[in-house]
Amino acid sequence: MKTVTGLLFFILLSSLYAEYPLIRETSAFRDPLFRQQQKETESWYYNQARNIPAPPLTIYKYIPHEDDTLIQLAAAFNLTIDSIATLNNFENIHDFTTSQVLIIPSAPGIYFDTDKESNWQKQLADTLEGKDSIVITLTINDKKKSIRYYSGAYLPDQMRLRFVKHLFLPPLDDLYITSPYGYRDHPFTGQWELHVGTDYRAPVGTLVKSCSDGRILSSGELEDYGKFVIIQHRNGYTSIYGHLSRILVHPEQEIQEGEVIGQSGNTGYSTGPHLHFEIRKNGSPQNPENLLTKSGK
Repeated sequence: MKTVTGLLFFILLSSLYAEYPLIRETSAFRDPLFRQQQKETESWYYNQARNIPAPPLTIYKYIPHEDDTLIQLAAAFNLTIDSIATLNNFENIHDFTTSQVLIIPSAPGIYFDTDKESNWQKQLADTLEGKDSIVITLTINDKKKSIRYYSGAYLPDQMRLRFVKHLFLPPLDDLYITSPYGYRDHPFTGQWELHVGTDYRAPVGTLVKSCSDGRILSSGELEDYGKFVIIQHRNGYTSIYGHLSRILVHPEQEIQEGEVIGQSGNTGYSTGPHLHFEIRKNGSPQNPENLLTKSGK
């Protein structure tokens, strides 16, 4: 990666302090710090359009309000989602919570944490190879961080999708529901009970994909689930894939969203080839159809 020295467009005075100025409201009328951030950001765009050095970079803090979303905040601060997401070390939209203090810059771009080593960060590093950048030091969560700043850079479209959707990817390319989430007569015992996942029709050997980034928590074979995989995701979510014919991952393996983890099958208690798919939040079953980017038929 190239490091820019001649284009040095800013002096990061605010990085000397652990406490950045706190913007309380995204209202230029009610909050003078927000008004200041807006002027600084507008100056950055103005200077870029005229190919002149950018103004000094300033760092602020902001505590999201209950109804704030990442998209709304990016628009309010006149920044890209890329800027806020990368500066705050988000790996996907699930990392954004309204209880977290956000770090807000006065200039757009990609802020790459040089200490991060997740699969997502490695992929991002590959896309940034050779682009102009500069290393700056920021205090984030009371820790000094070396951040490589790519002024005005954007995430590739597929990477930006990590931060604009609030849902999980489907585990199959084609979704046809054979048994939905909810109460039903159990096909083997005949008892009325909760079916804690969704069953999708899938011929044996159909590729099964991870619904989100995560780590393989467990895999193996059980009487009920047959061959199965459990993935631990962020924020207390887990996903379960049952009745597989083949398992293509191993425990503790880091998994990317959309990565193939196995092939569908007919193992365990099964009435025919299909995929049993669950999403749980802190152990509590959720209706997968309410959480996927597209629903089954």
